[in-house]
Amino acid sequence: MAEQSVSSVEGYPKLTCHMGRYTQSAIFRRFSSLNSENILYMQAELVHLEKKLRRLQADDHASSEGHRSNYSRDWYWLNYASEEGSEQWETAVAIRQKLKEYNNAIIQQSVMGHLADPNPHHLRSLQQWLERPGMGNLALIGKDRNVWGTSDERISSNIDLLTVCPPGSRDSFSAWFTESFIHVIHKLVWRHLKKVDDPESGIASYEENVLHKYTSHITTIIASLLPILAIVVLYRVDSMNARLGLIALFTFTFTTALSFFTSATRGEIFIATST
Repeated sequence: MAEQSVSSVEGYPKLTCHMGRYTQSAIFRRFSSLNSENILYMQAELVHLEKKLRRLQADDHASSEGHRSNYSRDWYWLNYASEEGSEQWETAVAIRQKLKEYNNAIIQQSVMGHLADPNPHHLRSLQQWLERPGMGNLALIGKDRNVWGTSDERISSNIDLLTVCPPGSRDSFSAWFTESFIHVIHKLVWRHLKKVDDPESGIASYEENVLHKYTSHITTIIASLLPILAIVVLYRVDSMNARLGLIALFTFTFTTALSFFTSATRGEIFIATST
C-alpha cells in the first residue's frame, strides 16, 4: 500500500504533507464574508440585467420595425435577430451566463455551509504543530500565516474556518476518550511504548477506528452492568421508601449514561427513560 509522502521543505510543502497524513489537520478558511459579497455582486448585476431585459422586451413588442414585435412570441425571430445584433438577445445571453455563475456560487455556498467547523482539539493541535521548531517551525511568513491563529489564543466559536475531514457522529464519552484521556495516558505510559509515526516531528498517532472499538467495548460493559447492579441492589433492600429512592437514582443514572455514552437525541432519551 502506498504511503503518504513527507517533505523536508519547510512552508507549504511540509504543511500539505502533514495535512495529507493527518486529515483532521486539513483546516482551511471558509471566507464566509467574501463568498457572500461575491454572490451579492452577481445578484446586483442580474437585477440590472433583468430590468434592462424587461425594458428591451417592451420596446421591441411595441415596435413596428421588422419582426421586433414577434420577438416575445416566436423564438425563431429573436434568434434570427441575433445575427443582426439584437440588444434584447445579447442581454438574454448575458443573463444566461451570469445566471450560471450565480447558481453555481449559490450551490457552492450551500455545500460549504454544510461543511463542519474544525474540532477545537484538532485546530489547537495544528496551531501547535505550526509553531514547534521540529514541525512547522513558523515557516509561513506571508499574510496568510495567521489564518489558523496561535496556540496562546482562545479559540472563538465564530472562527471563519472549515474542515474537509468529516467529524462523524460522536458521543461525549468518545470525544473525551479520544481527545483528553488518550492524551494523558500517552504522556504517562504509552509514549514509552508506542513507536512514533514521524521521527522528525515526534508525532505518534492512534487509529480512530481502534479508539472507537475501545469506547464501544467500554460502553457495552457499562450498559450490561447498570441493569444488573440495579436488580441486585433493589433485591437486597426491603424498605419500600428506600426502593423508590433507589429507582429514582438508577433512572437518573441511566438517563445520564444515555446522554454521555451515546449520541441519542432528547426524544430518544425521553422514550428510553419512560419505558
